[in-house]
Amino acid sequence: MSRRTRRRGGALAVVVAALLAAGVLGGPDALAAPGPVTRCALEDPRLDEVSGLAVAPAGPVVVDDSGNATVVYTLDADCAVASAWPVGVSGRDVEDLARTADGTLWLADIGDNRGTRAGIALIRVPGRGAPDVRRLVYPDRPHDAETLLMPADGRPVILTKDLGGRSGVYTTDVPPTSGSPTTLRRVGELVVPLSATEGGPLGLFGRGLVTGGALSADGRVAAVRTYTDAWLFPVTGGTAEDVVAGLRRTPVGVPLPGEPQGEAIAFTADGTLLSAGEAGPSRSGGTATASLRAVPGAAALVPPPTGTPPPAVVAAVPAAPAPVDTRGPGLLAVSAAGAAAVVVAALPVVALRRRRRGLAGR
Repeated sequence: MSRRTRRRGGALAVVVAALLAAGVLGGPDALAAPGPVTRCALEDPRLDEVSGLAVAPAGPVVVDDSGNATVVYTLDADCAVASAWPVGVSGRDVEDLARTADGTLWLADIGDNRGTRAGIALIRVPGRGAPDVRRLVYPDRPHDAETLLMPADGRPVILTKDLGGRSGVYTTDVPPTSGSPTTLRRVGELVVPLSATEGGPLGLFGRGLVTGGALSADGRVAAVRTYTDAWLFPVTGGTAEDVVAGLRRTPVGVPLPGEPQGEAIAFTADGTLLSAGEAGPSRSGGTATASLRAVPGAAALVPPPTGTPPPAVVAAVPAAPAPVDTRGPGLLAVSAAGAAAVVVAALPVVALRRRRRGLAGR
């Protein structure tokens, strides 16, 4: 997300006020989890818009988002840039980063602030050999997205970043190739719980916007983050279907308070959860430097799943609008009538902001 998001506060405040007035916002706080520990500050000016994070044997690896050259940066223990590798393929808006067991880096060129891209892409950077591009197209319309989960079967799971906090979940039927574009398939939507965690550039509104994701090294935990929290889901296998099934289960919440603009997340081999993001405005004025932070043992907080995952959080998209079960764990408390009223009330604000610069920030 670029710094333009910080200028959207007025319109977003109107939408949030409407949601609160309609009684739409609500949900459980993050479950008890240890707070993050700051490892080091991202003081290098090349790192002030970190949008993706992964962990390689040499250390944490990061990428920046739109407006920056497509470069992979490896960090040392003090968050200084140990190496900078221009990928050689220019992404339009790289918003996430994943690393698979074979050492391949996947740069998620999936950001679309204005909702106008005809297609998106994954930039594949193998451990050896030249990078290539795997193009994807949505089956319905363009979406802004910042989250990539890449399971072992090579079929990406992409979560959109939508106004209202309802993220579309998309995957492919086959692993994408460097040939013709691969069509994504919508398999449902995710609504993370709303927490009381403070932070981020959008306040309350940012607690429901999905800004990044990661799978643990063993593939058994999927992390989906917002500007304020990480939500950890149990996963039973290495396929896209296993990841989607995991997203149906009740998550464990890990608060990530105080990040100026948290967008990146990753697991180390021992299950430590790392988070980072962009620099942002500080409460005392000026710009707050982003940091690399860690939650040791986060993956171990997620118990093994039992039973069949309920269809409460991720569900097949119905042919016609259906009521939302407000009692299910992890759901945004929304009544069908209340949600409809809020959407209607917010439409003029949304339309105005989209005409000017787009609402769904990178």
